[in-house]
Amino acid sequence: MVRKNIAVLDFGSSHISVLIGDRGVNGTFDVKGFAQSSYAGFLNGEILEPQALSQVLCSTITVAEQNSRSKISHLYVGVPAEFSISEVRTQCVEYGKKRRITEREIEQVFAQADEFGSSPTHLVINRSPIYYELDSGERVIDPKGRVTTALCATLSFMLCERNFVGTISQAVHDLKIPFVEFISEVLAESMFLLEPEQRDQCSILVDCGYLTTSVAVIVGDGVVHMRSFALGGGQITADLAEMLEAPFDVAEILKQNITLTGKPSENEKMSVTYNGNTYQYDALAVYEITLRKIKQIATMINKSLESCEYERPDFIPVNLTGGGITYIKGACETLREFMGKEVRIINPDVPQMTEPINSAVLGLLDLALRQNHARYSLFIKIFKKQF
Repeated sequence: MVRKNIAVLDFGSSHISVLIGDRGVNGTFDVKGFAQSSYAGFLNGEILEPQALSQVLCSTITVAEQNSRSKISHLYVGVPAEFSISEVRTQCVEYGKKRRITEREIEQVFAQADEFGSSPTHLVINRSPIYYELDSGERVIDPKGRVTTALCATLSFMLCERNFVGTISQAVHDLKIPFVEFISEVLAESMFLLEPEQRDQCSILVDCGYLTTSVAVIVGDGVVHMRSFALGGGQITADLAEMLEAPFDVAEILKQNITLTGKPSENEKMSVTYNGNTYQYDALAVYEITLRKIKQIATMINKSLESCEYERPDFIPVNLTGGGITYIKGACETLREFMGKEVRIINPDVPQMTEPINSAVLGLLDLALRQNHARYSLFIKIFKKQF
């Protein structure tokens, strides 16, 4: 049997990553090829410089194929929160008599709950269960094999903007990849980073990137609430560059080296050597500019959570990932102080790829590889064409 060459495409807010891989021993990954390219990114639901996207995508995919010495047969495109929405629906099916629940009954309840086919703006890309309820009132995560006269399901549907699907599909058309499918990045990260016990209880996942941040509330295998906003680590760099009149690359180095766990003294300086030149800045000013922006991020995270209608315990922590601010010393503690909630950094448990910036691409690969073995059908094939 010929093995599929599965690849995932991750749209970060500053980089595009393509990872070709398979499942290794003990549930690990066998990475066959990897490529990453900078691009203009996206902001406020718009891809910046879309005319250059096709070339960047094609070159990145080609390099990944060359690194793996293989041709991609299946490409799974991660859809950022900026281009997707989550919808929760409850559907009940009455059987009239006792019935043992099989995959057929589960598919039936999903089909009846899916009311999004007529949407002119969005397509369903993933669907997953939050919980099921039997005729006895018992809530279960997996109803298969249970006997009941009725099945009620609370389900999560992840929808992607049709324009995004069309743009990416057209961009990769010339590569003649037989199968291209779309995955919710937030759902993939949640399933990968959070243990089932955490999700069943209710979890919060925040991915702070370079230009954007997503906030999601997860219950069971589904996303019950999702918001995104245009703030990330890149805005800290921009503020430092503007307010300190520093070159942008120098400001990036300042951000990476600031420590928020202790306030600098008034006369303390930060020195940066870049391209043979040495720059010196007031450490207290760097500290205060960075602190101010992280406070804004904390405020927006809290606002995103306040808009969640799904009841959740106050004590559950915020799981922070992504490459926007997780590497700043003291960022986690600062968010905790401003948000009034427990905040902890969560990262992949994958050798040589443990940094939080890898959470999205590894989550996409994990979900793509698990799709044929999942308890439920998480995928909706919305773009499947043989060129």
